[in-house]
Amino acid sequence: MLDDRYELVERLGQGGFGVVWRAFDSRMRRPVAVKVINHHGEDQQKAALRFVREACAAGNLSHPHIVTVHDLGEGELGGRRVTYLVMELITGRTLTSVLRDGPPGPEQSVRWGRQICSALAAAHDAGMVHRDIKPENIMVTEAGTVKVLDFGIAQLDIGAGGLTTTGTVVGSPAYMAPERWTGGRVDGRADLYAFGCVLVELCTGARPFSGDSTPVLMYQHLNAPPPALDPAEFGLPPELAGLVTELLAKDPEHRPADARTVERRLAELEGSAGPGEAAVEAPAEAPAAVPVAAPAEQPGFGPVVVLVPPVPVFPPPVVFGPVPVLPPPVVFAPMVLPPLTTPPPSATPPPGPVPLPQQPHGTVRSALAERRSAAQRAATPEEAAAQLHAVAQEALAALGPADRETLAAWRDFAWFLGRTGDLDGAIRLLSTVAEDLRLALGPSDPDTLTARYHLLRCIGESGETISAMRRLAELLPELHAVWGPHDPRVFQARHDLAVYTAERGDPESAVLQLRTLLPELVGVLGEQHPVTVRAWQDLAAQQQRLAAAPAGRPRPGRRPRMHPAEALVLIRRVLTWEFASEREADDCLTALERGTGIKQIGEWILAAPDHVTAEDLVEEIYGP
Repeated sequence: MLDDRYELVERLGQGGFGVVWRAFDSRMRRPVAVKVINHHGEDQQKAALRFVREACAAGNLSHPHIVTVHDLGEGELGGRRVTYLVMELITGRTLTSVLRDGPPGPEQSVRWGRQICSALAAAHDAGMVHRDIKPENIMVTEAGTVKVLDFGIAQLDIGAGGLTTTGTVVGSPAYMAPERWTGGRVDGRADLYAFGCVLVELCTGARPFSGDSTPVLMYQHLNAPPPALDPAEFGLPPELAGLVTELLAKDPEHRPADARTVERRLAELEGSAGPGEAAVEAPAEAPAAVPVAAPAEQPGFGPVVVLVPPVPVFPPPVVFGPVPVLPPPVVFAPMVLPPLTTPPPSATPPPGPVPLPQQPHGTVRSALAERRSAAQRAATPEEAAAQLHAVAQEALAALGPADRETLAAWRDFAWFLGRTGDLDGAIRLLSTVAEDLRLALGPSDPDTLTARYHLLRCIGESGETISAMRRLAELLPELHAVWGPHDPRVFQARHDLAVYTAERGDPESAVLQLRTLLPELVGVLGEQHPVTVRAWQDLAAQQQRLAAAPAGRPRPGRRPRMHPAEALVLIRRVLTWEFASEREADDCLTALERGTGIKQIGEWILAAPDHVTAEDLVEEIYGP
């Protein structure tokens, strides 16, 4: 029981910060959905504040096509303080699930579109912009009507734009208006643009922009005209194509004035969409067309309610904006590798894919490469990131998404984004770009290796030492083979590994690594090279640390009883939430707690960043 009122019956969804339950309101005697978040750590506290904002926003909206919020409160659950949100329990499927079966038909598409606009009009009248309109946030009920969900990132319309304080954008890349990417003023017309994307998908079964990566989608939304919607091909009213063109206008001024206007125009088209269908709110056959998903189809996520943000298909987009500059991390020398994206002229090209030909874009590619190199020498990281962002967009337009220069520009932009302090954004973008480089150029291409190295350095600076250490140990042999043993980047990587080893709690091994590295640094780079100087400093610091340690080795703490291999299997299940029932999940978490001796280990696992693997977590528990 929660707050002596809500009986939590079944876990429907699990996220990093909270859980959604099917519950029963014992006071009102009705089924409800309860979204619960624990007060644990700074991130959870921020999520709790977002909960309050979501409740205050959605709770003030009373509309048949917006999910109803019944209650907001704080209480104790399992001995812990939690914030909870009580909402109506919706049975049906998300629009994403419905569209997997194909477009619903012209009449239904126009009807659902009108209902979505009706919900947006109510929100906009209250001064609220949803900012994340997409099929995953729209439920089709068993009655055949739609409800708009998740006003969790909604923001009162104060013209604050789409950028967060870290310079990243909140939203879904496939549906974001151009002004959302650039950090411009955002109002209800950004929701209309996203709705236009959803309307195209409803009518055709395909998104208007189908880029397979965040950078490509950003370019398409900012520059590419949407494909023409052929009414004859899909059986649509001719006027609908014109409305879609207006909704997807790049300039907000060229879109319809408000959602109420779009709702009225769609209402006029309802009767003419489809051959001889009646324009009714909920057709009798709708329940059969929108069945409730079976619980076994999506383990860990609600079969009948989608009230938590789903896992996005694309990594959250990264757009440069004004961000605070953090002091340089103590782990890395600030003047080393900024970003050293081009191998030395003496480097031998590795075996693998043949380099892309210089023609017919050789001149353009050379000019962009020069501008990319100049941007790296900008006075501040912010200036470098801004210039590289522009170069990356131009390369995307001129050379395509898979060109070496395009991918290198996005990689360098991500690196300097991390130098501005936005490590989370840099990690997300570098993860995508490194994979794109691997597919386009091969895993051992110098540009691919640079992206992978930059990625793990950002991970290390973010505080995830074990994850960075494991990745670097795997990458070092490849760096040595491609760049050569005396390349400054290889020396820097070996230095990084020694620092990670010390941070991991093994200063003896770190001292041995640095003592081996220093003679090579002096012989190749010289005593005054920044990498050499920093290695001397770190060696002295670790030797002092050892000298200050108490005499004798401390007795190790109690080792976990569970074998690491067994813990690895269970942690992987928790990360993917592969459980058929709440009891099965609880049994797994109980076994992990008893076997490792770590209380509330489930919360600890789910709070780990996306780039932290199950293997990293096992090593953090058991040691190397």
